[in-house]
Amino acid sequence: MAIGYVRVSTHEQAQDGVSLDVQRDKLRAYCKLHDIKLVDIKADEGISGGTMERPGLQAALRMLEIGKADTLIVAKLDRLTRSVKDLCILVDKYFAPEKHHLLSICGMVNTHTAAGRMMMLNLATYAQFEREIIRERTQEAITHLKAQGVRLGCPPYGYRYSKEVDAHGRRILVKDAGHMKVLGQIVAMYSDGLSINRIARRLNAEGSTAQRGGVWHPRAVANILARAGCYTPRPRPKIEKVCDINTSAARARELNAQGCSLRQIAERLTAEHHIPQRATDWHAATVRGLLRRPVGDGHKSAAEVAREMRDGGASLRQIGRALGEQGYTPLRSGRWHPATVMVLLDPL
Repeated sequence: MAIGYVRVSTHEQAQDGVSLDVQRDKLRAYCKLHDIKLVDIKADEGISGGTMERPGLQAALRMLEIGKADTLIVAKLDRLTRSVKDLCILVDKYFAPEKHHLLSICGMVNTHTAAGRMMMLNLATYAQFEREIIRERTQEAITHLKAQGVRLGCPPYGYRYSKEVDAHGRRILVKDAGHMKVLGQIVAMYSDGLSINRIARRLNAEGSTAQRGGVWHPRAVANILARAGCYTPRPRPKIEKVCDINTSAARARELNAQGCSLRQIAERLTAEHHIPQRATDWHAATVRGLLRRPVGDGHKSAAEVAREMRDGGASLRQIGRALGEQGYTPLRSGRWHPATVMVLLDPL
């Protein structure tokens, strides 16, 4: 009992092409010839083979899991995936020996045998190579068009691509009457003193749709007003982050002298964008070690502190703990161990 799977990469292929129908006919003919019961055929229309997050594929795999089918059949292996990594994950989870089976009509991939599994991995390698070549060529073409000043992607709000083409074979932008009417309403509301957020809420309340039929967001309204010359976006202030441990230690001592607790010091340092060495936020424990750290260029090195503590009878573990609390870090690891302390005491 088999579950079929078909896929095309673009919506144009799904709507105007015949690739999906051709794949379905091949699957039905193959199953009829080899006396295989085809339970159903799942399809993904306009989804790349470079991702596993495909509704049709996930539905087909669920049918394998619940026992409604024991074999997944595809017209070509690249319809299933174009990634060697994803194929290895599928094989390990679903198509390993004693599990379900995978059949590919083109290429005669059959995971029932070791030779079939080897052929499957070879074909997957070529499929991934083809996908990467296509991506490189597409990127080169996009870069070339951008250098010529050709507009790419979705047309700006108020315009659409017509079926007419220019001398270079590119579709011409024409005004969309419905969108231009909404655009005029947006400019008028902004001129009347409405904020961008209120404009977006009013458009959604009136049932007006955005560029691709979705809801209006303040960012989209701001972009339209900016293109119309009515609004100038404010640049976001650049946040200066403090990454120097000595500066953070000096600030922590100032807050400690003001009577702040360790938790309050940690909150203030985080709010003032002081960056700890191995974390994202400050905590009471890291602030305690920060307060014990000597401030200034003349403080002792880690080796000097370790030798003084060793002469005082401290163990290697105690020395490592003290070095970590004082803000000293080893060169090749995140924390001090007895072995790293021993190297620090006797580097030879």
